[in-house]
Amino acid sequence: MPDKDQDRGDKELIALIDEHKQSLRRIIESNVHNPFDVDDVYQETMFAILKHCRKGRPVEHPKAWMAKIAKNQCIAFHRRQQRDRERNSDLAPFIDLGTFGGGVSIADEQHQAVIVQEILGVITRMKPIYRNVGKLHIIGCTTPEISKLLGIPEGTVTSRLRRFRQLIREYLETDASPPEQERA
Repeated sequence: MPDKDQDRGDKELIALIDEHKQSLRRIIESNVHNPFDVDDVYQETMFAILKHCRKGRPVEHPKAWMAKIAKNQCIAFHRRQQRDRERNSDLAPFIDLGTFGGGVSIADEQHQAVIVQEILGVITRMKPIYRNVGKLHIIGCTTPEISKLLGIPEGTVTSRLRRFRQLIREYLETDASPPEQERA
């Protein structure tokens, strides 16, 4: 049986959110320019508001409080975007921008993001001997540096890098299950 106080609190919260809905969306739209992302950030804002209210914490100035939550969600969104861009730039050698029209349109960028996530998944599931060499190469280490860091000959580094690239290429070409998961 639902608690009457909780029902009343939920109705008050819904009324409060409805009252400030437009101003919250304007705050988010001024900070996040993609309409799809605006919707995502708005949902995250609503979730944060609901989560806080469900804990029974009082709010002295609801409009200012909700506006602050919306701004914080926008900041969190931009941080995630920046982190994803940095991660994607590490994988730039594996993505052929010409294939996607130079990455000009939003659809192309979204397609690239999906491919980057797939590549990261493939790298994560690789055998450590290839994954370690590949990750060091992605962050900019040269073959001699990788050789010193891992304590293996340069020829072995070159062979493992070749295999690392080959595994990613095979996965992207066949669209099959990630390579090197089964025993070689």
